[in-house]
Amino acid sequence: MDKNWLSAFDTFIFDMDGLLVNSEDVYLLGWKRALMKFDLPFEERTLVSWNGKSALDCKRSILDMFQDPDLYEKLYAVREAFIYDSLENGDLHLLPYVQEVLVQLKKKNKKVVLATSCRRKRAMAILEKMGILAFFDGIITADDVENVKPFPDVYEKALESANASKKETLVLEDSSTGVIAAQNAGLEVVQVIAEDRIDARIGKIVKRYLSFLIMNEESEEKER
Repeated sequence: MDKNWLSAFDTFIFDMDGLLVNSEDVYLLGWKRALMKFDLPFEERTLVSWNGKSALDCKRSILDMFQDPDLYEKLYAVREAFIYDSLENGDLHLLPYVQEVLVQLKKKNKKVVLATSCRRKRAMAILEKMGILAFFDGIITADDVENVKPFPDVYEKALESANASKKETLVLEDSSTGVIAAQNAGLEVVQVIAEDRIDARIGKIVKRYLSFLIMNEESEEKER
């Protein structure tokens, strides 16, 4: 039987994109939409490799690809409009078991913190639209740190905001970049990634859905 994760930790730090919401898929479509609008060639695997990467890394890739220093801002504007449209029309949505897990964590009085490389404006818009903003005791974004993932800054800041120790904290991540960031911060991390995702699985512990967090908890409650 799998361990009771809720009992093992007091603080849970979540990534957002690709873990709580299907934003990685929407971001990918947004880049496609932008590149197609400007009639620019691209390879699917290149866009997929941008998942979990910072805006600066994507900007560097676009500059390398097209040698146009002004192009990134034009593409970014089209992509951002697509993301917000997707948020409004429901194409951007919660992933399976997110609501149930967050409810159970708060029921158990656990500390819940978000640590994302996303900019604060977009992160807040997504959390509010999804109706899960109130579950978080702290929100750390790219705007709050000097270096984004794979540097450990967001996780170190999240620990500080929760006033938590490393040994009592569990990180939930989907991307290899995020897993490395958590490991660089000296934290235990579980990589949650669906079987059809392309991102490399590098976590020591890999799960398909967040439901693993509450599986044993629900079984124990039924037995009471």
